[in-house]
Amino acid sequence: MNIEGLVPLNRIKTTKIPRLDSGVIDAYLSLPDRAGVVSRALDKLGIVTTLPSVKLHSLIPKSSIVGQAITVRNIPENQSPYKRWIQKETTYLGERDAYFLAEQGDVIVIDGISVYPASCLGSMSARLAKYLGISGIIVNGCVTGVNGIIDNNLPVWALGGTTITGHQRVETIEIKGPIGIMGMRIEPGDLVVGEDSGITVVPFYQAEEVLKKAQKLVLLGSKIKQCLESGANKSLIRKEIKNQMEKMPNT
Repeated sequence: MNIEGLVPLNRIKTTKIPRLDSGVIDAYLSLPDRAGVVSRALDKLGIVTTLPSVKLHSLIPKSSIVGQAITVRNIPENQSPYKRWIQKETTYLGERDAYFLAEQGDVIVIDGISVYPASCLGSMSARLAKYLGISGIIVNGCVTGVNGIIDNNLPVWALGGTTITGHQRVETIEIKGPIGIMGMRIEPGDLVVGEDSGITVVPFYQAEEVLKKAQKLVLLGSKIKQCLESGANKSLIRKEIKNQMEKMPNT
């Protein structure tokens, strides 16, 4: 596979990432309120890997994604944008290279907080991502062309919008390496579960264990839902809630 693009090859840490069975991803997709349920399942293992929507919010309401992470790390250029423009130097904003290295359904996760408030993603880049089968993009930083991104209907989470271009300001220093966002480490291949409430990241090697715990939590909650849908009286509903609370510590 030809992986030559804007980013030098030595900045692409690996050409392969560990892969989850498609059945595992499908099972995560079937979970209701999946980002929250998965976060609660991770709590059972003493793991907190959530990016709340109060920080990174979905540009398109009711967006939902489940996919493995392809990581991108951006840093500021070491020359002024004006100097690079007059020298007619090319851009080193290379998130597009990550799209070509991804597989169908992957999620691009960009750490761009150090270049804030310059953009790490634009509408045309998002359009290309969707065309190449990317299921969503997480940006710890700003994006530009927000209306175009929304019109493209690709799920994107970001700190917000900006009019400051990342071209000649932002350099993609690494693709498919570990990144840190809001105190949380994300490795390429980790499972990204996102909804309007936020983003929950499941470490790759614990994805199946977390799935089982999440499924048990869903089963407990479904019994209360059944009570409500069947028109049960208050006494029965309260009994079921108490029963759920007693079982939950062992779930």
